[in-house]
Amino acid sequence: MDINHFLNLIEERKSELFELLSSFIKINSESFKSYGNEEELAKHIHALCGELGMESELYSPLEIADFENHPDYLPGRGLENRYNVSAVWKGIEDKNELMLMAHTDTVEIGNPDNWEFDPLSGEIKDGKIYGRGACDDKYALATVLFLVKLLKEEGFTPKANLVFSAYSDEEYGGSHGALAAVIKHPSKRIVSMDGVEGQIWHCGSGGGEVKYIYHTKDTVDSAKLTAEALPIVLDVIEEFAKNRRNELEENRFYKGTIIPETSLRYMGVRAGNNGMDLGVGEVYFVYYTDKTKDEIYKEFAELEKVLENRLAPLGIVGEGFKPATRFFHYVFCEPNSEDVKIMLKASKEATGEEPIVCGSCLSDLSVISKYGSDRAYGFGAGRDFSKEGGAHQPNEFIECDKFLEYTKTIAAYILKILG
Repeated sequence: MDINHFLNLIEERKSELFELLSSFIKINSESFKSYGNEEELAKHIHALCGELGMESELYSPLEIADFENHPDYLPGRGLENRYNVSAVWKGIEDKNELMLMAHTDTVEIGNPDNWEFDPLSGEIKDGKIYGRGACDDKYALATVLFLVKLLKEEGFTPKANLVFSAYSDEEYGGSHGALAAVIKHPSKRIVSMDGVEGQIWHCGSGGGEVKYIYHTKDTVDSAKLTAEALPIVLDVIEEFAKNRRNELEENRFYKGTIIPETSLRYMGVRAGNNGMDLGVGEVYFVYYTDKTKDEIYKEFAELEKVLENRLAPLGIVGEGFKPATRFFHYVFCEPNSEDVKIMLKASKEATGEEPIVCGSCLSDLSVISKYGSDRAYGFGAGRDFSKEGGAHQPNEFIECDKFLEYTKTIAAYILKILG
C-alpha cells in the first residue's frame, strides 16, 4: 500500500479518529488501586474488535495460568473484574510479528469542581479533546482501532499477525494487565503506546514508591516526639538517595539528563495525622534505580538497622521500608536498534520530524520488556504530568494535531513492519 495515499486518507477522516477517542472518554474507567472500573470500556473495545473481524478475547489477568504465582504478581489489585482485551489481526503468515498495546484504566477524576470541562464529556473544542484519559492513555486505543478499520477498508492484509492489547491495571504501579497481555500473546516486536510528547522510550528505570513507617514505643498525647524523629529518618534516606544519584550519573542512558537529580523525590512526610495516630510517623518517597530488586532490598535492610540504632534512644520503633507499588525492573533496548530506527523513519515520513529517543521512569516497560520482548520500547503522544491539562491533571486534554501526527506515525510504522 502507498504510504502517502494512506496518510492522506487519515487526514481526510480525522474527525472519525477524534470522535472515537471522545466516545472512549465518555466511558468511566477509573482505577482506585485495589479495584478498577475498566470492565465497561473493555467490553466495548472487545465488541469493536469483533466488528472489525479480529480474533478478540476478553479476560481477567487471573485467567492466565498460574498468574498469582508469577514473580511479578502484586496482590490486592482486585483483578477479578479488571479485564484485558487481546485481539489478533491474522496475517498471511500466522506468527505474532507486532503487538501494539495501551491501557484502558485512568487515574481518579478527583474533585469535579477543579475541572472546567465535564471530565467524562470527551468535549472537542479549540483543537483539543478534553476528559480523563484523553492523553493517558485512551488516545492510543483510538489510534489502533481507527487504523485497523481504515486498513481493512483499503484491503490491506498484514504479512504477519498484528496483536492489539487493551489492558487493565496500569495506574498506581499495577502492570498486571500488561504482564498478562505479553504472556498471553508473545510477540516479536512490542510498542507500548503509553508515553509523552512523541518521545521514544528505549529505556525504563527501575525503582518504585516506598514508605518508611515508625511509631513511638509508648503512648503519646502529642506528635512532638514523632516529629523529632523525622530529621533522623530523612538523613538516612538521603544516603539511599545519594546512591541512586551516583549510579544514574554513571548510567550511559541517564547521564547528562535530569533523571539523576530527580532519582528520589518525597511524596509525603508526616508526624501524626491531623490529631490522630500522634505516635506514628511516615516518610513516603519514589526512587529510580538501575539496580536489581535484590540489591535494593539488601540496601533497605542495612538502612533499617541504622535507623533502629538511631531511633531506639528516642523510644521510637521502626516498622521498616514498605513498598507502595510493585518493584519496577530496569530494562532497555539499544537506542540505535533496528526497531527504533524504523519508528524514526516512520515519523519522518509521516510528520517530517524525528522523535527524541530517551529513557523513561517507572513505566510498564518493566514487565513488557522483561517478560514480553527485549525489543520492546515505548512511544506515546500524551502530555507530561507537569503540564497544565497533562496526564493526571484536571482538564486533561490532548491536542488534535499532535494526536493526528501520532496516528500517522503509527500507520507508517505498521505499513513498514507488516506491509
